[in-house]
Amino acid sequence: MDSNKFVLFTADNKYVVEYLLKQLILSDSITEALIFESHEIAIGFRKMLAKDCQLHCSINTYID
Repeated sequence: MDSNKFVLFTADNKYVVEYLLKQLILSDSITEALIFESHEIAIGFRKMLAKDCQLHCSINTYID
């Protein structure tokens, strides 16, 4: 079973914390980052942010 977790990381060295009602929240701290349990969901969220916010992110593995 795949137990990897993922976070979105911006070119400005910030982590995506939340995107709700067209409000994007970013943080310098990985402890505040939105954690994805699925790589496919992280990809979908990254595509949505690129389209809605013109924000380009990498998908990084999150280690507890």
